[in-house]
Amino acid sequence: MRLAITGTTGRVGRALADRLAAFHEVIELPRSRLDLGEDGCERVLETLDFDVLLNPAGLTSLEQCEDHPALAQRVNADAPARLAKACQGRPVLHFSTDYVFDGATPGLRHEDEPPSPLSVYGKTKAAGEAGVLAAGGTVFRVSWVFGPEKPAFPDQIVTKALAGQDLAAVADKYSLPCFTPDLCGWVAGWLAAGCPGGIFHACQGGEPVSWHRMALEIVTLLSQKGIAASEVKALSMAEMTAFRAPRPRHTAMATDRMAALLGKPPRDWRETLREHVEALLISR
Repeated sequence: MRLAITGTTGRVGRALADRLAAFHEVIELPRSRLDLGEDGCERVLETLDFDVLLNPAGLTSLEQCEDHPALAQRVNADAPARLAKACQGRPVLHFSTDYVFDGATPGLRHEDEPPSPLSVYGKTKAAGEAGVLAAGGTVFRVSWVFGPEKPAFPDQIVTKALAGQDLAAVADKYSLPCFTPDLCGWVAGWLAAGCPGGIFHACQGGEPVSWHRMALEIVTLLSQKGIAASEVKALSMAEMTAFRAPRPRHTAMATDRMAALLGKPPRDWRETLREHVEALLISR
């Protein structure tokens, strides 16, 4: 198939372009070629010969969205809906976020749970979902994405640990991470299944985890390799003065629909974290 992929300079877009190119023809659409913040950006699709559109592009900084709500509305809400309509019946897979939930209560968020976002980011992503779904498209919600394409939270912990620096992470916010190699496999499974519509939660399996718990797991993995690291200080959300936008606390997502699509549940987050940390150590 010919896959048009937006946001290919971002983490998810880069992963999709690199990994799916082994099986499909990929048309890369970085922001320099398709800018979701520009009016009429969907007209770029009229010049392309493609079978499926994958849209991971978006404005993902919560603080930037709070500071520039009109831009967030254009990029995260209006553009995805217009792109989906411009596909004229061809499948479109739009990537959204666990931040469409308010996270007020512990437990797993299910696919049919109504969105109740707290921030401009969450509200505009929820609006983008609605626009894509109304056009017959598909939504993959991702959370805490990490992988080899760009440094993320696990990379930061490993780097600080190897440098002997103090470690700290938020302990009262819970979700489930998403490992990009696995995400690309889920997208491949979706393509092979005929691109079914609706909402799918695209994250790892296991019990909901905090950033602090992930950091502790990384320190344990390092110790098994003979690498000593400092204790990980537990931080609270209230201490994070850089977090000006409201953030939900409990957004771990159930993956029942993804498991049904793939015929097996997503891998446990601890397995993917181990794989990632081992790859980081080999590369250093």
